Amino acid sequence: MRKALKAKFILFGDKEPLHDYSVIINKERIEKIVPNSEIDKSAYTVINLGDSVLMPGFVNAHIHLELNWVRKKLTSFNSFSSWLEQIINLKKQNNNREVITQSVQQSLKETINSGVTTIGQISSYSGLDFEEIVKSKIRTVYFFEIANSTISRINQHFFKNLRSLNKKSNGMFALKLFPHSIYSLDTVTLEEILTKAHNEKINLGIHLSESKDEVRLIQKKKNAFEDVIFPILERRPRIKIRGNSPLSYLHKLNKYKSNIVLVHMNNLLKEDLKILEKQKYPVVLCPRSNLFLNQKMADLNFFLNYEKTGIGTDGLSSNFSINFLDEIKFLYLHSKRFIKKNPEKIVLEKATLGGARALGIDKLVGTIEKNKKADLIAFRIKNNDPFMSVIDSNNNDLKLSIINGEIIKSQ
Repeated sequence: MRKALKAKFILFGDKEPLHDYSVIINKERIEKIVPNSEIDKSAYTVINLGDSVLMPGFVNAHIHLELNWVRKKLTSFNSFSSWLEQIINLKKQNNNREVITQSVQQSLKETINSGVTTIGQISSYSGLDFEEIVKSKIRTVYFFEIANSTISRINQHFFKNLRSLNKKSNGMFALKLFPHSIYSLDTVTLEEILTKAHNEKINLGIHLSESKDEVRLIQKKKNAFEDVIFPILERRPRIKIRGNSPLSYLHKLNKYKSNIVLVHMNNLLKEDLKILEKQKYPVVLCPRSNLFLNQKMADLNFFLNYEKTGIGTDGLSSNFSINFLDEIKFLYLHSKRFIKKNPEKIVLEKATLGGARALGIDKLVGTIEKNKKADLIAFRIKNNDPFMSVIDSNNNDLKLSIINGEIIKSQ
């Protein structure tokens, strides 16, 4: 039987909230939105959410589920390179399947409990995360990570299975290749990955412009990557061409004009903004992660007005929590300096539709519309303004989470 979700407020895209309406779900899709007064209880399974705000599920567009275990082992650091040096050495020491699987389980629980219905997962352990993701029933854009040391993974049986699954997907799973960064891959290897993705019709993502040293590296200036990081890598990256910025370097290599998801983007030049405006690359911001790593935040004045901007928590290797509500609150507080009118609406748009656009799945999710997938969440009302009520929410305020029409969490 079809479900009718009744709520005091429905956040309805960029329109004003609807008051005392219901969302009708038929199997995995949204069928229609109707006034509560028109609901025939005999025709639907009615779920009365009472004084709640019903809205599209959150999209955490960049997360490392597997790296929960790193948080306990990180020591104090004073630069991006000293942090990265720790991460590289810690990952060399830990290939414990049980520890990594437990990290994924814990991360998924915290993610779902904060209202996330879609993740952009960066997978770096050859599929140790995959079974737990499937069990959780969360919608997943699966970024298969590659560096110089792991390039052979794209020839493994697991990756071939992912490609087959991607072709058969019903929208719950989408595969993308994720060259880790411009500083972890030879120029030639990065070009080969871009070509492979184009030929096999697989989309891409990459960490980009995350640190000042990355900019200095590509500009042929003294930098910590060449002084500190490259000497501890299994194979020193051979960067054949340089540019004014990491984005100009990548854009030059991107001869197929692939729609690459650019993660972080917090160290940009004016010419980079022009490239973004012309090429319309999707971007994912991880503001708390940037500050955690002693870096500046991205240009919020630009990116909060950029259509293809999503939000990510990153992983617990570079954040104090992967609770998406924490990320939203943080971004809201910082956005008020740049957005004078309704910053709460813009932040929530980036947390839902913006993330879906960045991941290339906005035709499926991100708004409450007829025929879109039923990925919905509901929070109890804490404020007369429904947008501010969601911003002010915590995990205990989440009353309902539905993914692909199925109730995942309720209270």
